[in-house]
Amino acid sequence: MMRIIYFDLCAVVLASTVLVFLVFRKYTRGRTNRLILMLSVLVILSGMLDVFDSLFGTYLQQRPSNAYIQYVSNTVFYIIRNATTPAYLLFLYSYFGIWHLLKERGIHFWAVTAPFAILLTGMIMNCFGQGIFYIDDMGVYHRGRFLAVIYVLALFYLIHICYITLRYRKTVQRGEFIMLISFVVFNMAAIITQRINPGMRVEVLALALTTFMTATAIQRPEEIVDSVVGALSEHGFVTDMHKVYAVGRPVNLLFIKVCNHRALRLNLGLDIYNGALARTREKFVQIGRDLEFYNDIYYIGRGIFIIAADAENYPGMLEAGHLIVNYMKESFTLSNIEISLNARVCLARVPHDLQSYSALMSFAVTFHRTIPEADDVILLSEIIESHDYRMKNDIDDIIKRGIEESRFRMYYQPIYSVKQNRFVSAEALIRLEDDEYGFVSPAIFIPAAEISGAIHDIGDFVLEDVFRFVRGRDFSGSGLEYIEINLSVAQCIEPELVGKIKELITKYQVKPSQINLEITETAADYDPAVTDNNIFSLWNMGFKFSLDDYGTGYSNIKRVVSLPLDIVKFDKSFVDEMDDPKMWIAIVNTVNMLKRMNKKILIEGVEDKRTMDRFVELGCDYIQGFYFSKPLSRDDFLKFVNDYNSGRAAK
Repeated sequence: MMRIIYFDLCAVVLASTVLVFLVFRKYTRGRTNRLILMLSVLVILSGMLDVFDSLFGTYLQQRPSNAYIQYVSNTVFYIIRNATTPAYLLFLYSYFGIWHLLKERGIHFWAVTAPFAILLTGMIMNCFGQGIFYIDDMGVYHRGRFLAVIYVLALFYLIHICYITLRYRKTVQRGEFIMLISFVVFNMAAIITQRINPGMRVEVLALALTTFMTATAIQRPEEIVDSVVGALSEHGFVTDMHKVYAVGRPVNLLFIKVCNHRALRLNLGLDIYNGALARTREKFVQIGRDLEFYNDIYYIGRGIFIIAADAENYPGMLEAGHLIVNYMKESFTLSNIEISLNARVCLARVPHDLQSYSALMSFAVTFHRTIPEADDVILLSEIIESHDYRMKNDIDDIIKRGIEESRFRMYYQPIYSVKQNRFVSAEALIRLEDDEYGFVSPAIFIPAAEISGAIHDIGDFVLEDVFRFVRGRDFSGSGLEYIEINLSVAQCIEPELVGKIKELITKYQVKPSQINLEITETAADYDPAVTDNNIFSLWNMGFKFSLDDYGTGYSNIKRVVSLPLDIVKFDKSFVDEMDDPKMWIAIVNTVNMLKRMNKKILIEGVEDKRTMDRFVELGCDYIQGFYFSKPLSRDDFLKFVNDYNSGRAAK
């Protein structure tokens, strides 16, 4: 019978294209990608063997001397050709995230392995009984009476594929579902066509077409692999974790955050930075290989790697975590530059520790802020019930409750004037008291609010509450000259900031001289154009400005000179290190420099008389710290100031 081999040749070319594309683009990592590669290889071999077998009787003369070659090639063809369908089924188990069902060695395991085992047994028996096919003395191929068993096994696999695809169709998009189910349609049509007309060799072509569609339209390597770092991408992580929760698959996740990734990118440049991340990923791969357990490595951006492994590999993942922590402590050289990574590592069990998909997604980008600082792997299961972790993890809800239920309160820390020998002002500090968690530190809720955007609502509350306080009779009778209000980075770049403050002036009839606005070095440099416009507009209205936390950032003297700053507030770090001779030299020179620029100096964090006396002798203008008072509620603050200032006046 004349066989048309062009279909097989097309199949070989198409499957080879997929194979070359995946290998050339290095989309070979991860179980799912490897199964696509394996499927492509099986299709290529099937097509080549079918072409080779088709040559006999079509282009080559059939003769007894070729019978052995034909027998071997047909046997190998049947094994490889019929391995493609279970290979595709294995791909589905991996793609849908249900590989763990195979490891349980239950019905899923036997439904995948048993039919192929029957096929292999049949091919071995065929060597003796020739029930599936045989080659006669003239070298002519004949079908055996048990060949139908091969088709029954193939039909079983197609039904199994159909079941899995339908069972888990909700974990994929509609287009992906149609593509996946098309494997059954295409291959059923090809099997029927070739059964009716054996000369139409279209079975392998159908396999090649569906493999091509799977690799390009469904798996989409360019979307699930980060081509720069070489790890699976954020899109791949989101997709895979959605399936994990949809099918109830337990996994272990190792979260690694390179905390200094921003500094590395700024200082190293993009190319070396990306090279450092790629090298780090390669080290993770090596660690997994050395420990002999399978893992997927994702890079979701912002210096965050996530390693996933099956649930039974918890001890291996913990050991990998320890090795990664040790690796991160060591520096390495890249392009003649020594690079050090500052990392935090956390091991979690999903879904045990993170019971919902949304909880996982939130944790993935915030875990480095919610887990405690440590030099080793943090086990989420050990801290998940702790007060601090729950508070940090729920901080967005805590802030939301605080805004909706008016749980924010303003506290005031007195500021002492050296020249006037009394308290002349105070710094307004916001506090939050939650019914469930109690006192919530600003060090926790302020950064979280800046990320979530709630900082705008908090900033509006602070402005409103302080203006209301300054307008009151208690303030006017206290002898205080002004109150200092911190402006966050987000507020400094608000286009409507000036308009908001104008409305408050009109509403409460407060003089601009009664309010001193504090900005940080970070805020001053964040968006200079917008920030400068806001600052100078408010300064022209009569507001004065202080530079807060001076010395904590990369102090830009040019910016200090160019901005209309009345007071420079030295950060507590200066006080903590004043006994260091070199630091004291820096302090003295900095104070002298700023004084010559007609800036007033405020020292924060003063806790004892010795420290106060030393900075007073240096010529500093204002003192703030626990030596005088901690931050106080409004009523306690007014009483404290009135008592102190009255006592000084009486003397």
